[in-house]
Amino acid sequence: MNQMRMIGMSKKSEVKTRKGQLIHTFGPGAMQVNKNGVSMIACGLDYWFTKDGTIEPLSLNVIDKYKIDDKRLSNKLGVNHFRVPPNAITIDGHQKVLSPIPASRFPYWHICSNTNCQRLVRISPTREDVPKCESCSAPVYQSRFVCGCSNGHLQDFPWFEWLNNHNGTECNESTCKLALVGTGSTTISGVKVKCLTHASKPVTLAGIFTKTQKGNGESSSTLQEKGVHCSGHSPWLGCNSNEVCNQPLVAVLRQATNIYFSKTDSSIKIPKTENNINSELEEQFESLPLALKDVINASGDLESKVAIMMGAFYPIFSKEEIEEFLKGLQLGEKDFLPETDSDYKFQEYQYLLQSMSKIPLVTKPLIMDNFEGWFQNFFSAVTQVKELTITNAFYGFDRIEPQINRTIDNYKKSLRKSTGDIADWLPAVQIQGEGIFLQFNLEKIKQWSLEFEKEKAFRALIAKAEKVPLFQNIGEIGPAFLLVHTFSHLLMNQLIFDCGYSTASLRERLYVSNTPEREMCGLLIYTAAGDSEGSLGGLVRMAEPSILQPVIKKAIESSNWCSSDPICREVGNDGGQGPAGMNLAACHNCALLPETSCEVFNSLLDRGAITSKDLSCMGYFDELLTDSRIS
Repeated sequence: MNQMRMIGMSKKSEVKTRKGQLIHTFGPGAMQVNKNGVSMIACGLDYWFTKDGTIEPLSLNVIDKYKIDDKRLSNKLGVNHFRVPPNAITIDGHQKVLSPIPASRFPYWHICSNTNCQRLVRISPTREDVPKCESCSAPVYQSRFVCGCSNGHLQDFPWFEWLNNHNGTECNESTCKLALVGTGSTTISGVKVKCLTHASKPVTLAGIFTKTQKGNGESSSTLQEKGVHCSGHSPWLGCNSNEVCNQPLVAVLRQATNIYFSKTDSSIKIPKTENNINSELEEQFESLPLALKDVINASGDLESKVAIMMGAFYPIFSKEEIEEFLKGLQLGEKDFLPETDSDYKFQEYQYLLQSMSKIPLVTKPLIMDNFEGWFQNFFSAVTQVKELTITNAFYGFDRIEPQINRTIDNYKKSLRKSTGDIADWLPAVQIQGEGIFLQFNLEKIKQWSLEFEKEKAFRALIAKAEKVPLFQNIGEIGPAFLLVHTFSHLLMNQLIFDCGYSTASLRERLYVSNTPEREMCGLLIYTAAGDSEGSLGGLVRMAEPSILQPVIKKAIESSNWCSSDPICREVGNDGGQGPAGMNLAACHNCALLPETSCEVFNSLLDRGAITSKDLSCMGYFDELLTDSRIS
């Protein structure tokens, strides 16, 4: 557990936050409310790992304890290493050092709680109490309106600009006082702002949330059309952090879900390729402090690396042994670092099909002859994943709506005031757990896909998915993806009755690709708990043939009926259901999971891919339910 605290403020301003939340929900640039009702915004990475109330960084020895290494993921995201968010209290030598995640008060504009007053007042970001109105002494509270843009900028609502552009006035903060009227209205059109100094006509806030798409592909907003533009403000990087921005400004409620979409990436940590490396020297090298390994890795040529390592290992190891070790290490790194996202998952896919006995990945492929014939007809491999390590890293965020054109480097620049440090580190957490890996019968999948892709509802779903930015980076979305994803959800919903884990403690990782060199069709269900609950052994046990086969049968049978049928199937096939209509026959009563368990936001699901309504062989498992010998 960590604590987020306003910079230089007392413990009264703190809010307890789990480390996992700092990666997904409350990372840099995200807002949350403390116990005093004050909305705070988490500061950028420049302010992390500093001593409480100062900008003095923690010692390298302390920081080294928080470093975690996942070479594949760090290479993909373009950073040197990852760091676990610091503990609220850490030990530096023999001293306890406070190092909470710094935060700043935001928004700055406050509104008087007296309904007969409702004055607008700007408050300093370093103030931690509940201020009083200068006019009536009633408490003032932060405005519920803020503004953001698709570049990730965030600012207070531009009260004076909005008022002036409507009334043609020249009101300003130094000479004028503003107030709201009509805040008891149930609609935004009933909320108005007026200047008390000039007694100007109140101006409605109607339209401030509106963002439109032009015919040429560009977007606009009501604020932009009224001459109010984004200031390029980034309050999590400091009060004076501004840059030029041409994106339309949109007002949002400060607790709205579209104010912050965290960008994260995850990776299964896999063993490095063996290259006849001296195992004893490798063990000694891995035990070195990460700070020293960083120095070795940063050294340009082999001779410099050897010289540094000689200082650490000579005369235990000779110069020749160290040189051969480094050459083998570099050779292994070239094979170890994938170039594309598809390569990235394919590498994991290959390891999950093998027997691995070395931490961080311990796997045991099961003998398929021990499974019944019907099972071998649908699946070609089952692997018990006895131990695995998942790294979840945070690299940026979106506002207003998810973006598809921003690069990883562009995201990373929004996390720091000093953009020259974007290749240094990113926050991440590692969790240990267990899992089950299933590989589908590729040839059977190909034959089934040829028929299923003719379905009218499926073609309409794919056409919609191509227009949704959220799904642009998923990869190949076809019949196989719909099948594997839906089956994963149904299987998890069935596993929880026997494996000892709740649904929220399980997650999926999908492996689907039609590329000839990287054909994949499988799924990994693994435990996602960040404590000892993630390694109890209950999930691995479920992969045993005598247990897994009945569980899968029940999951498939459950796909043929939903308590909301026939509505669930009919609505799904008539325009889709769920967010943006991105599901066919799938709803909360049959196929949806907790959001944290799903890779694709509980979208692109269809029970019809598992079993069709009339068992007309359009579902992949239809023959299982129609074969009397099996049922």
